Amino acid sequence: MKKNNRPVPYWLSALLTASGYLSYFLSIAGFLGIIVPCMIFLGPFPVKRRFAQFTFRRYLFFLTRQLLPMLQVYSIAEISGFSTTAAPSALYVANHRGRLDALLLLALLSNTAVLIKSKYCRFPLYRAFVKYLDFVAVDSATPNSLGAARGRCKGLLADRKNILVFPEGARATSGNLLPFKEFAFRLACESRVPIVPVIVHSDFPFMANLPGSIFPKNKIRYTLRRLEALYPCDGERPSDFAARVRRRMSEELKTLDRDTVWEWQGKRFVHD
Repeated sequence: MKKNNRPVPYWLSALLTASGYLSYFLSIAGFLGIIVPCMIFLGPFPVKRRFAQFTFRRYLFFLTRQLLPMLQVYSIAEISGFSTTAAPSALYVANHRGRLDALLLLALLSNTAVLIKSKYCRFPLYRAFVKYLDFVAVDSATPNSLGAARGRCKGLLADRKNILVFPEGARATSGNLLPFKEFAFRLACESRVPIVPVIVHSDFPFMANLPGSIFPKNKIRYTLRRLEALYPCDGERPSDFAARVRRRMSEELKTLDRDTVWEWQGKRFVHD
């Protein structure tokens, strides 16, 4: 198993992580304390949405790249490939192992909407995100919801926006990717836009669907890696396109998982 830079006592690691969680919630409160009055003031002006999107991305950058690393909750070992432009608009498809994945990526990706589960819209914060920040809510079990989400995503792509999707639909519990849902790949085939695979990798589970990942015993190191864009082939079915992208992402993850706890977790299940 890969060694971290320097082991720290568990009590100190838990204390730092708890400080990170507290700072996260306090920073959200501070962010809302600033953004909500501004949104009310800018109510009748069309600049409101651009202001909200810019402010939100700056907030995420501060939170994920400065505040939480400063508190030693985690470090970022690698960020690669994100300076490359694939197309005027693209679908970014990422693996999903922890609750921090979307925040880390949205801090990096400009002009990017994100697909979320409609159940989150029960919370007022997420309803505001759907209204002002190009969050697209979808219930995969409801055809009407899928159709409405697909229509909104096509409009965003036509406006030269990117869309971030987690095609597994839930956090994985091992080193193996969960089966991919076809939504993003059907959308790519219909809109003729590329899929850009993105890898979010941590050497230990953090905020994952695994015991002990809320207060991990080891300092987490993240790798954020953008892979080459993949385009749908003429006549290719969305399911086949999804399988092709999944294979490429599985190859990259298995390389990064080598000698980490994820490799051991993956051996408990049937390999791809």
